[in-house]
Amino acid sequence: MNLKIASNPNFAADIERAKAAGLLPKNIPANRKAWETAQGLEANFFQTMIGTMFEGVQGEGQMGTSATGQDAWRGMMIEQYSQAIVGKGGINLAPQIYREMLRHQESSAHGIQRPNR
Repeated sequence: MNLKIASNPNFAADIERAKAAGLLPKNIPANRKAWETAQGLEANFFQTMIGTMFEGVQGEGQMGTSATGQDAWRGMMIEQYSQAIVGKGGINLAPQIYREMLRHQESSAHGIQRPNR
């Protein structure tokens, strides 16, 4: 599962909304690549969760039989659902992931070793 979140020209506004909602510290910098990566990880989470819901489902439609290529289309549908959920704010995993990515990046840049939790 390799989801690609489209580049978000409003990423800074998304980060500001997360700050206003108290999901991110007020002084956290805006980093487009880190934000898009965090959104991609949240979308991956949703893709796994939604995909699990469809496991074992046989057939769709009125006749209840499998159509040729159904699994391929279902995978694309699940991917689109995942991206749509994250695009609407998801369950706020992206701000948490983003915060941790920047914290880790900062500690690595300063050579700080943090104990494993």
